[in-house]
Amino acid sequence: MEFRPRHPQPFSLEVAEQLSVPEITGEIARLQNSLKHLQSTQTELEPYISGSERDQDLVNAYEENGQTIASQEERITMLRFALERKGASYAANPHYQLPDATARQEPTASSAPTAPPTVPDQEAEDANGLYL
Repeated sequence: MEFRPRHPQPFSLEVAEQLSVPEITGEIARLQNSLKHLQSTQTELEPYISGSERDQDLVNAYEENGQTIASQEERITMLRFALERKGASYAANPHYQLPDATARQEPTASSAPTAPPTVPDQEAEDANGLYL
């Protein structure tokens, strides 16, 4: 399968395949963080661009952010393809996928907090090896 980007990208799929798995996953994490901030900015800009007194600079920023978001989402997809071609078994892991719209919503007050993971006691750790 051939990957053809719809947006300008700083590198090709072939170049991405030459990166190490840690470099690819690190770039995916960086892009996911960037997307989180861009989407937050978009949410903040929406009230100012939809009113009758639209500020053209804000409209331009909103549109530019939209293009950047689309490009970065496509880049994450390209990097996931590179992971899969390298045979990384965890390339399909949801951690490396684009968040869907429901995942971007803030938690509600009614959602119950989850308990932190438990750490085995020292005796169990000695018997079973090192706990990671």
